[in-house]
Amino acid sequence: MARTGDVGARTPDVVWNRLAQRRGELFSRELAPERHAYWWARRHDGPAGRLNRWVDRLRDTTLENVPYVDPTAAGEGARVLLLLHEPAGDAEDGCGFVSRYANDATSANLYRAADRAGLEHEITLHWHLVPWWISNPTHEPRRLTGEAVRATPRLGEFLDLLGAPPREVVLLGAPAAKAWEALTRRGRVPWQLGGATVSRAPHPNPLVHDRLDPISGRRNGDRLVGVLRDAARRARGELVLPARVPGIARRPF
Repeated sequence: MARTGDVGARTPDVVWNRLAQRRGELFSRELAPERHAYWWARRHDGPAGRLNRWVDRLRDTTLENVPYVDPTAAGEGARVLLLLHEPAGDAEDGCGFVSRYANDATSANLYRAADRAGLEHEITLHWHLVPWWISNPTHEPRRLTGEAVRATPRLGEFLDLLGAPPREVVLLGAPAAKAWEALTRRGRVPWQLGGATVSRAPHPNPLVHDRLDPISGRRNGDRLVGVLRDAARRARGELVLPARVPGIARRPF
C-alpha cells in the first residue's frame, strides 16, 4: 500500500508494521515468508478469491500493475470501504496485497489508526479508486483525474462482486478526494455507492500523518482515527452526530 517516495517504501529488511508483526499478521515475503506463502497460495479461495480472480483478468486485459485484495479481509458484504487513489509500484513487488498488514509505513499507520478506532478487519476492505499504478514509467505520463474516469467501470465491476454494497466509504488523502470530486462532477460515481456515507480522511502516509491540521490544530493521525471510528460506528448502526467544522479553508494536503 506504500506510495512512491514514502518513508518505508521497499526496505524489506526493516519492520515498519510492528503491530502486524507483533500479532503474527504481517504480510512480507522477506520477514514472514511462511505466512505470506500460505495466503498467497490461497488468494483465489473463499469470498476474496472471487475478487482476486477478477484482478487476474484485469491484469491480463490492461497489462497494468494491479495488486491483489487481502485474502483475510471482508471479501463480500464489506461494510466499510477504504479507498486510496492508487497503489504504488511496490504494492505488487512488495507483498502483492492491498492490506493493513503490509510492511510499509503507510499501511502501518492505517492499521494503528483502525485499531484505535475499533474498525474491525472483518468488515473492512481496502482498495483504490484507480487500481493500477498511474506513475508506471513504462507508460506515457498520466493524470489522476483521467485515470480515475477511465477506471470507473472497473470500480463498478469490483463493487458488483461484493454482494451488498458498502455502507461507508472513506477517502484516504487529498488525491482520493480530488478523484472522487472529479467523478461526482461528471456523474460517474458507481451507482452501488449512491447510498453510502462518504467521508474524507487524511492520508496515512507519514509525511501527512504526523503533521498538524492547519484548521483544527489536531494531528492528522488523530483526525484519521476519528473518521475511522465514526465510520465503524455507523457501519454497526450507531448514531453518529456530524462533526463540527471550525472554519472553511483550503487544506495544503
